[in-house]
Amino acid sequence: MESTYTIFLATLKENKGNADLLKLISELSFELSRKKVQRLKDEANIHNRIGELFELFCKALHDEGLKSPRAISAVIDGLLKAISHEKEAFLYKSIYEKEQLEKSIFAQKQQIRFAVAEAFCVLEAHISHMQPETQESALTALHDAKLRGIEMLGILKETTQEALLTTLENGTDIADTIHEITKNLSFQTIAEGDLTKQRIIDISNTIITASVDIADEDQGHAKDILDGAINGVREGITKAIDKFKNDLKYAPTESMEGLLETDLSELRKELLRMDEQFITLLEVTASHSEGISASLIKEMIKEMNSSTAKIKRAANDAKEVISERIEQLKAEASVFEKTFKDKAEKKLESLKKDVNNFEKKASEKVESFKQFEFENETAKQMAQDAKKLGFRAWEVAKNMMDGAVKGAKEALRKDEK
Repeated sequence: MESTYTIFLATLKENKGNADLLKLISELSFELSRKKVQRLKDEANIHNRIGELFELFCKALHDEGLKSPRAISAVIDGLLKAISHEKEAFLYKSIYEKEQLEKSIFAQKQQIRFAVAEAFCVLEAHISHMQPETQESALTALHDAKLRGIEMLGILKETTQEALLTTLENGTDIADTIHEITKNLSFQTIAEGDLTKQRIIDISNTIITASVDIADEDQGHAKDILDGAINGVREGITKAIDKFKNDLKYAPTESMEGLLETDLSELRKELLRMDEQFITLLEVTASHSEGISASLIKEMIKEMNSSTAKIKRAANDAKEVISERIEQLKAEASVFEKTFKDKAEKKLESLKKDVNNFEKKASEKVESFKQFEFENETAKQMAQDAKKLGFRAWEVAKNMMDGAVKGAKEALRKDEK
């Protein structure tokens, strides 16, 4: 410590008249202190050393007649910087790695999206070589598979619009059919990925916005369109939350490592406010509409408290199951912690390792990514897919409704007997 005092004191003597003396004191305090604390691991030892250095630097200031509050404040700034230097360096490194991982994840998602889209094209081409009696079943199965992966394909809005237009062209049971379509689309899309507030809101927004666009164009059926779409999405959200609750409730403990990627405590809070978020989404949608939809949605919002009760009930039920699972995970942490940690670390290392490769591939794919814009062939193919899937979504909804009506009639006949 004596050499540190000597260096600090000598520097003060040499620079007494320096206009930047305060800055120099801060930087010198930082550099000398950093070297003294960088090898210490225990926080108590670090704080003890910083306290000793503070007294030492203040003594040097006193000896040189520089003990002003501003000079001592400069010392304090240097000491604080020294004590947080390594932590800040680690933080910036972590932020950089996070950004790199996010780029890598985006690139991977894009590659998966292209791979899936291309696979669908290949399968459809092969269907054309099948016997006529098999073609229809194969196309139906293919379109149903596309509907399940519609978020990844990036044509949820277009498919919704095509399904709604098909409903309007048929002209019967408009509100009920649209309700069934939007319920199925929202439920399937939400359930195919991670259950997060942002995904639920984004998917709901896409479907409702598509419905608003159609309603503003077809004002005669606007109320039926919006009633069907908004209530359908609401039920789709409820159904997706119920599915998550049941999956979580009955999932075997050994498969719970999948929850490494889910913050259950945060999800529990988010779900409890999902009904409020849904109302907020509608309010924002209404404020953005310049057509008839704005006033219709505002009217619906006034009556929405009771109709969002289903979301609230589902969220409360899910909250209870999430709480139970959190307690179970805590109780069994000693058994599973090491396994979970090891898997998480391996996953992280794997992602880090792939960052550069994926960034390189992503940059090479920039031009091919542009193929999803409407002026090129790939986008035209996507538009055709949306039309086919829209018709299939309408067909599924219509079949479900017809089945329900048939079942009700049969039940009625049995009662009459």
